Amino acid sequence: MAGGSAPTEDTIHRLLRLHAANYSSDFTAPSAPYKLDEGYADETRSQSDKDIVDLSSGDVMPLPDWLLASSEEDRAEIAYSLLRTLRTPFVATIVDRLADILHMDPVAKLPPEITSEIFSYLDPQTLLRASLSSRAWRSRIVDTRLWRGKYINEGWRINIDAVRAFEEEHSRISSPHLRKNRLRNADTDIGEPKQKKRVPLSWLDSRTTGHLGNYVIGRSDEQSSAEADIEGDHLMSDVPNDQATPASPHQSSASNNSNGAQPGLAQNKSQLHASSSRLSRRSSVITRMPNGSARVNWLHLFKQRRRLEENWTKGRYSLFQLPHPSHMEESHQECVYSIQFWGKWLVSGSRDRTVRIWDLDTQRLRLPPLVGHTKSVLCLQFDPRPSEDIIVTGSSDKNVIVWRFSTGEVIKEISPAHHDSVLNLRFDERYLVTCSKDKLIKVWNRRELLPKDKDYPSIHRGSGISYPTYIVDTSEMPSPMLEAELANRYIQSLSPYSLLMTIAGHGAAVNAIQINEDEIVSASGDRLIKIWNIRNGVCKKTLVGHNKGIACVEFDGRRIISGSNDDSVRIFDHGSTAEVACLMEHGNLVRTVQAGFGDPPGAEEAMKLEALAVDNEFLDARRSGAAVDLGPRALRRAGYHQNTAGSRDPRDIKALGAHIPPGGGGSKWARIVSGSYDGTVRVWKKDQEGRWVTCQVLSQEQAARAINKEDEEPETNRSRNAFAQQARRAINGHARPPNPAPGPVNQPNLVPPVQQPVPAIPAPNHPHAARAHGRQVPPTSRVFKVQFDARKIICASQDPRIVGWDFANDDEELKEACQFFHGL
Repeated sequence: MAGGSAPTEDTIHRLLRLHAANYSSDFTAPSAPYKLDEGYADETRSQSDKDIVDLSSGDVMPLPDWLLASSEEDRAEIAYSLLRTLRTPFVATIVDRLADILHMDPVAKLPPEITSEIFSYLDPQTLLRASLSSRAWRSRIVDTRLWRGKYINEGWRINIDAVRAFEEEHSRISSPHLRKNRLRNADTDIGEPKQKKRVPLSWLDSRTTGHLGNYVIGRSDEQSSAEADIEGDHLMSDVPNDQATPASPHQSSASNNSNGAQPGLAQNKSQLHASSSRLSRRSSVITRMPNGSARVNWLHLFKQRRRLEENWTKGRYSLFQLPHPSHMEESHQECVYSIQFWGKWLVSGSRDRTVRIWDLDTQRLRLPPLVGHTKSVLCLQFDPRPSEDIIVTGSSDKNVIVWRFSTGEVIKEISPAHHDSVLNLRFDERYLVTCSKDKLIKVWNRRELLPKDKDYPSIHRGSGISYPTYIVDTSEMPSPMLEAELANRYIQSLSPYSLLMTIAGHGAAVNAIQINEDEIVSASGDRLIKIWNIRNGVCKKTLVGHNKGIACVEFDGRRIISGSNDDSVRIFDHGSTAEVACLMEHGNLVRTVQAGFGDPPGAEEAMKLEALAVDNEFLDARRSGAAVDLGPRALRRAGYHQNTAGSRDPRDIKALGAHIPPGGGGSKWARIVSGSYDGTVRVWKKDQEGRWVTCQVLSQEQAARAINKEDEEPETNRSRNAFAQQARRAINGHARPPNPAPGPVNQPNLVPPVQQPVPAIPAPNHPHAARAHGRQVPPTSRVFKVQFDARKIICASQDPRIVGWDFANDDEELKEACQFFHGL
């Protein structure tokens, strides 16, 4: 039988003779010889006992004992010889009968870690279909670790601190000690027969159907009379030549008494927390482990995040306002220039010179208005965490004030911080960076600093950077000498909020700045974006692209997103400074922009390869003689209009060598929200070809009218939804959305447009006087600031009311899950 040849007749006869010589007709097969178990085995059999066919079953003919006593190799030879004697139809029948043995269920054989890794490569729709195969498959597919990985790979961010706190709280509630007491004392009907529960008809369907986006899924267990300060409306002159208009001092009185308001707010907070806890315990957010501890159900979170993203795409939202319409006395008295929200808190700064802290849950003031600035509050940033507990504000009065968030007291006032209005500021744990209409950027320390600290500035001998005289050049001082100088107190430590350096490099007002690690990104009215080293003030890069002054800038480490007076939003590659997208649908200055690209893990290398492929397509087109490098004017003369909002057409490529592809890359959930002086807020998303298109056009003015139930006109569903339907078709790759004229005309999911009543004899300064004389009226609700997270957009504008769009859309289950969601 060497070489695997077929057994011969001699072999069979030998086996039969062996049987006759050693066994009699009444002799049973001996049992296997006894062997000591010494903790070692060299058996090579891979088939477990449970894998052997049950020969006593009724559909298998019993075999003689002598054959069963033979070795497995001999039995295999006999079976093969018998099969060779049969005709093909019989052999096929036997193979069919062996199918159940030959086909192995991987879920039953492989450990959970391996099946979880295999399932992680499948898309959600395939996974959910596979979960219907069997209970074993379903138990593995609904594993919370698998869906946590799927959630993260979508590019969605999670509030891990909220997840941990939630799990710890609900694990304490169901600790073993409490469960034991509950079993002993709470069940008063132990031993009593339980009545059967009637099962509704919908339950059977819910066992196999539930909604996950488009997928099917199973359920798892006063106005001031003083002269108006108009500084905030003149941030965007390309090269400003006007000085600040002085305004008479004026104090805004607090419209509510904190001693009277706080108990009510505390009670509301307690009630909300209690009801939230009760809701959470019986919701699908929690899953219980065998040891009784609570874990967040990631499959449920994945499902709810898909529903939330679908609401963003389809424009399903509810409206809210700060202050609550029932407490309008808490409102700002003039327009709101700056806002930031963090969790349930929002801080706003206004032309009325006050800073206000709002509770988003109650839509009420948390504290009386903070009064300290003498002119408009133009910019702010806050951090409510106990380790930070600060608000930093900048104003037209040239000052910067640091407040304690929890009490509203002033911690520090930098006066003056600049020679002109402070237009923007940003801080992190190390530094505070401010910029101004005086064209300067200044860096201040947040903590006490010694020259030997790593965050101490390093001196750069170059133009455009100046340091205070107390800054020591540590590069020219040996370490022992530095230690001696410090020990003898000849060199003093820097107290918090000391000026570290002043950077001069822009030719006009510096309107916006961002910090990311050791880099400052600044945007100016000189039409330039610059990147600076935060430790020595050196300019590392300059980005060119906008045609007019730049109002706002965002930086996520890979991309720089800017809005300008040329009515565009542009995306630049940080690594190569190449412009990779230009979004041109606003009708006026783009004052504010925020973006979330939702980069999944490992996105950087994938984007580099994608960008290289686009470059190669461009070079191939040029070598083939295609009109790809003629420039925009030549292309327009030829009848072609470039689409630079992310198109990969070689004729639309503006630069080669970028590290990110056209459009900026990111996941399919990537989103940009921009606000403009045209009175609109636009939500941008990508279509199937990766080009940015407008998904929603929102109006702060119309939203405020709807919330306060002001005069409205009816509108048909067709006109209300026309834009939204076309936008959704564009995102799905069917058509490009319309480009509506600025203002609330046929915008999706908005309150119907309203014509303001015109006075019979308009006053000269009335906002509708120009309309009465037949002239075009500029928008009356310029948007100054928008911010969004995973759930909502909040907008500040010329209207003292702060308006928000909540895409949880009053869905309690979705609202509960949103506590764990971050943006993109």
